[in-house]
Amino acid sequence: MPDPTAPLIPLSLTHLPTVGGLAVPWITPRAGDGRYLFGTVDADRKDQALVGRLCGVCGRHLDERLVLLMRLSDLPRQCTAEPALHPSCLAYTASACPMIQGNLDHYRTVPHRLDPTMIPAADEAARRGAPAEPWFAVWLDGYTVITDHGTRAASYAGSRPRRIRPLTWGPLFSG
Repeated sequence: MPDPTAPLIPLSLTHLPTVGGLAVPWITPRAGDGRYLFGTVDADRKDQALVGRLCGVCGRHLDERLVLLMRLSDLPRQCTAEPALHPSCLAYTASACPMIQGNLDHYRTVPHRLDPTMIPAADEAARRGAPAEPWFAVWLDGYTVITDHGTRAASYAGSRPRRIRPLTWGPLFSG
């Protein structure tokens, strides 16, 4: 049953499946039993998005302006394994995702049940149960695809972001 408090799904995202009244991001994997694994990323789609300049939420081609969602720990390295988003897809994500909203103070303590063909994110074990990091929106004109810790990533090293906007600050100040 849809959550009556869920944000409205923009017309640009109505092609996506929904769960509980929320649009399921294009890069969210689906297990063989039909569950969508929110908080994880389909590695093949992630790579398709990075290389093909596709939005990680809607799966469509990116425009000139794009946004990377980055954790505080990603900022000094100027790269993230998450694909870029359209500004409108960022707005929806910021209103729909509890982690990006800052409503979760810790990462999940129990790993997702993955299908045999799925592999966990490289940093999944390190994040398990750890305090949630603040999230930032890094507005860019483009990015370079690099390899970071053995996986493809979007990097803005060597270019100047249009702006870096904090999305969540709560985890920095909670004790």
